[in-house]
Amino acid sequence: MRSVFLFLCSLLLCVGCGSNVVPVAGRVTLDKKPLVNAVVSFQPESDAVNPGPGSQGRTDANGEFTLQLLTKDVKGAILGMHKITITAYEGDDGQAPSSGSDMVFRKAIVPRKYNAESTLFFDVPAGGTASANFDLDKDEK
Repeated sequence: MRSVFLFLCSLLLCVGCGSNVVPVAGRVTLDKKPLVNAVVSFQPESDAVNPGPGSQGRTDANGEFTLQLLTKDVKGAILGMHKITITAYEGDDGQAPSSGSDMVFRKAIVPRKYNAESTLFFDVPAGGTASANFDLDKDEK
């Protein structure tokens, strides 16, 4: 009886672990050019008290990114609707600036409508996607 109980508990844990996390990748462009070293963040939107962890990725030289959960070393994002924020800075080499006297302040190159005041959303489908693409423009209309 004890082994049946342990089996059922482990089965429930396996079903709940990562079953709603799927691979997500895409590309970001700004004014039709790849956006390099941008941080792409997906935050789940839900009526639930805790909709789940967000995901984040950094774009490469082609503007391509792959998401990873913020809370675990797991590639992907949870299923469902997400609010997206994208940030990038002039001269950003991908390294976090120090907090000392040599701290570097960089000018944001992505308009606020894509980060602090984001209007971007993406619905992560079952099975995941490699087409989470965002074509941004600097025009602040």
